[in-house]
Amino acid sequence: MSTAPSENPTSADEEFFHRLKILVVEDSAEMQRLLVALLESMGVAQIRVAHDGERGLAAFAAERPDIIITDGAMVPMDGYEMTRRIRAAESGDSANPDVPILMISGHIGRENVSHARDQGVTDYLAKPLSATVLYEAIVAAVSKPIHFVEKPGYRGPSPKRSLDARRG
Repeated sequence: MSTAPSENPTSADEEFFHRLKILVVEDSAEMQRLLVALLESMGVAQIRVAHDGERGLAAFAAERPDIIITDGAMVPMDGYEMTRRIRAAESGDSANPDVPILMISGHIGRENVSHARDQGVTDYLAKPLSATVLYEAIVAAVSKPIHFVEKPGYRGPSPKRSLDARRG
C-alpha cells in the first residue's frame, strides 16, 4: 500500500485509494449502494460487500482487506461481535487482527460509542454519513495507525482512549 493521501487530493492520492481493498459489511441494500458509490468516487477499485457479520468474517479471512467499514446493528451477527472476533483473531490464522475497522451507526449515544470502542473499533462514524467524513476517517485509519494493546479477553485499540462519533 502506498502512503496516505494529503488533504488536497493529487494523482498520488488517487493511486493510494485505487490500491485500497475495502470490505463493506452492511445489511441495508440502500446503505451498501451509498457506501460503494462514495468509495468508488474516491477511486477505490477493490470493494467487497458482505450482508452481515458472519459473512463479513468469512470475507475478511478470504479477502484480507486493508480496511473494514461496518454497520453496528445486523443479524444474525452484528458489527460489534464481528469486530470482537476479528480482534481476538478468531477469523483465521492468516487474517490481520489489526485491520482498521470503521463502524457506521445512527446510534451515536455515549453507550453505543463506548461499546464499539470496547470491542476494538478504530473509528465510529455517525449516520447520515458524508463523503468528507468517510474520506477523513479512511485517511486517518491508514496514516495514523492506532496503538493496539493485548490483555486477557481483549486485543485492539486501547480501551482507555477517547472515541467520539464523527459527524458530518
